[in-house]
Amino acid sequence: MKKTLLQRIKEKSNAQQVTILALMLIPDSFAIALSAVTAYNFRFPDSATMVDGKPAIAQFEYRGILTVLVIAWIGLLIATGTYRFNHATLVVFNLRMIIKRSVTYFFVLGFLSFILKASFSRSVFLVMLGSGIVYLFVMRISVYGLVLRPLILKKKVSSNMMIVGRDKGELEQHSDWLIQHRTLGFTIASRLVCSEINSAWVEEFDKLLRYKKITEVLLLPGMESDPNFSKFIHYCEDLDIHVNWIPLDSGNLGYWLIPSPQEGIPFLTFEKSEISLPWRILKRAFDLVFAISLMVLLSPVFIAIGLAVLVSSGWPIFYSQKRVGLNGRTFKFYKFRSMVKDADKIVHEVENIHASDHVLFKNRQDPRVTPVGRILRKYSLDELPQFLNVINNSMSVVGPRPALPSEVSVYNSIYERRLIAKPGITGPWQISGRSDLDLRTSVALDLNYLINWSFTRDLWIIVSTVGAVFKGKGAY
Repeated sequence: MKKTLLQRIKEKSNAQQVTILALMLIPDSFAIALSAVTAYNFRFPDSATMVDGKPAIAQFEYRGILTVLVIAWIGLLIATGTYRFNHATLVVFNLRMIIKRSVTYFFVLGFLSFILKASFSRSVFLVMLGSGIVYLFVMRISVYGLVLRPLILKKKVSSNMMIVGRDKGELEQHSDWLIQHRTLGFTIASRLVCSEINSAWVEEFDKLLRYKKITEVLLLPGMESDPNFSKFIHYCEDLDIHVNWIPLDSGNLGYWLIPSPQEGIPFLTFEKSEISLPWRILKRAFDLVFAISLMVLLSPVFIAIGLAVLVSSGWPIFYSQKRVGLNGRTFKFYKFRSMVKDADKIVHEVENIHASDHVLFKNRQDPRVTPVGRILRKYSLDELPQFLNVINNSMSVVGPRPALPSEVSVYNSIYERRLIAKPGITGPWQISGRSDLDLRTSVALDLNYLINWSFTRDLWIIVSTVGAVFKGKGAY
């Protein structure tokens, strides 16, 4: 007997998937509807367009058109797989996908209205799109922070993952990392050592599947050398298991890998990972607006911190240091002074938590840090003057960690890739452990950020930074 569509949906979905779908679709629909209201109020801001106390015909027309646009917008997102049941789009909340499809939708609408010479105001399209993206971002961040993240931390929402690798030590290392980063939404259901993908090993793999519901498989570096690597991926796909793979040196190259077929041969071409000019202009505009707005908003905090530093340890209030920025150019890096005067001159008297010859100096109980400075450092308040660096264009709000000249002097060609962008006040290192990170991990995070840059990721890092600052982890 042929199964109905509803029966097939029930078989493939579960309560967790339905919950996540509702957490995405309902707020998204509300945000899109709210953008239509905003666009309508922009077009008809007051009662001047009303005739004898009743809405004019034009207003009824706009209400109908905007209603159709809302339904079509939501329908497009559903039809293009935005709410497909998989870990990447459901747990991570892929905002980049939504923005890209929304912009494409309104570009097509604008083009059609121009070709058809429609009397509908083009500015309404722009207001609806702009406000819609803002509302979608706010809604998704709110849902993630208030609902989804607590569910992930409690393992109410998660994807069961099996890690497969050549070495037991690597398996433990990667599983420990995923356990520490529980907010990624993975539960380590099984770890399986694989020296060779053969029929005996696949049989062992199948046995584990009988006892554990695996939805994700993570293949560690080195697995790609197995001659049956691609066959195993196809096998997992047939079982509706999503396969993840970490290639050798993944995230540490500083280049995009672009598929570039040559006479039918699937080449991967290295392409310089630079942000395009339009996106650089948008990023710079956002930096200026954000920095100026925040400095005005937090001006009382700036004054209070300045007075606290002055009263506790005297002048100077600020501390400046030479750092290396975009394309290797040096600049003065500003902070509120958190150490005693001339702290740099007595650095040799303090033990470094890293190796003695390490380019980064950190000490959890550094005696040079003042009592006020310790509070400032814990909550990153000493870094607020760096918004001056943002305004003078030597830094960005989000970017790689500002490097010391001594650090850059020992960079190899791979590490130098992190100098193709302006350093940031915050970045992936800030939300991943700060001073607890070693140099290699810190640089790898920066390179991964540059390779996978997107404007929405910058916004996400800013939001995540607020939580990291309040926790104070890795700040000393």
